[in-house]
Amino acid sequence: MSNRLPCINPRCRRTAAAEKYPGSDEIICNGCYKSLPPALRQRWKTLTGRNRKLNRLHKKGAYRVPERNRQWWRISIRYDRAWTAFWLSLKLYFNQSETPVGIEDFLKENGIV
Repeated sequence: MSNRLPCINPRCRRTAAAEKYPGSDEIICNGCYKSLPPALRQRWKTLTGRNRKLNRLHKKGAYRVPERNRQWWRISIRYDRAWTAFWLSLKLYFNQSETPVGIEDFLKENGIV
């Protein structure tokens, strides 16, 4: 099982080959991606579009211009932070508990549990 990457959704049992995604430790499957709200899917599309643009500029050698080197570094750092924050928001979306926060205490106080 070590050569498989699990889906980010804990209730989903789908996995993917680790060779397909080097450097990753988890993925989001197509079914879980399609179940996301439109705002999260739009953010995903925005960030992947920015990633493609940064990769194109990187291939052209935009980072080699001495005057732009610091600017390139700052843009790549900001993109990495944005992607990390987005991925954490996806994890939070899928890991939300099914019972409201504090419901256990409320039930104990009223003698229901």
